[in-house]
Amino acid sequence: MDNFALRTKYGFTLAEVLITLVIVGVVAAMTIPTVINNTKKQEYVSKLKKAYSTLSQATNLIIAEEGTPKGSVGGWAYSTENLFRLYKNKLALSKDCGTNSGCFQQVNETGPKYLHGRSHEPINFNTNSNFPYYRLILSDGAQVAFIASGAAYSSCTATKAGVNNVCVEITVDINGEKSPNQWGRDWFRFLVTEDGLKPAGNDNNSADCSSNNNGQSCAARVLKENAINY
Repeated sequence: MDNFALRTKYGFTLAEVLITLVIVGVVAAMTIPTVINNTKKQEYVSKLKKAYSTLSQATNLIIAEEGTPKGSVGGWAYSTENLFRLYKNKLALSKDCGTNSGCFQQVNETGPKYLHGRSHEPINFNTNSNFPYYRLILSDGAQVAFIASGAAYSSCTATKAGVNNVCVEITVDINGEKSPNQWGRDWFRFLVTEDGLKPAGNDNNSADCSSNNNGQSCAARVLKENAINY
């Protein structure tokens, strides 16, 4: 048998090539979205860890220099304006919004989404005069909002997102203006106590971190598991 005959015998027909391409296409269509989603989740985890490290260091420095945050006994969290002044001196910023516009613009009207997909009530950072948020954008693009208003915060007796004795509430949008603007994905909360910064959830793997709930107490779980497993 000559070489031509061998090539003819072991070649692929057009039908076989097309079938193979269809199979490859189907497999790719099934797996690529999962790969992209997992990659995006890991990106969120990395950004959350960075934000936690950055804000923890700043909090620890402030406590070391200023003492207790308990405003009711002369501590530095007697007002959001004062604690914001202290934090922004410890952080690398790209923008200082204070209580003015320019930060968190994408959620001023609709609010971020809950983890279950429905919209959170609007967080009007610009005009909330009773409990004003002070806001900034870090050098890496993360947006941060601070609030410490009301008697419970001033005395460090507030309970928020699974953390007790809260003095200051910090909301972080880890990827700035980019979507999805959703709690438990790119929106997370940290709480300042007299012992330092605590991630919302306090290591509590509760049902809050599921597709049926709001996702506002997921920071501790994500940091503990080093993954978004919900």
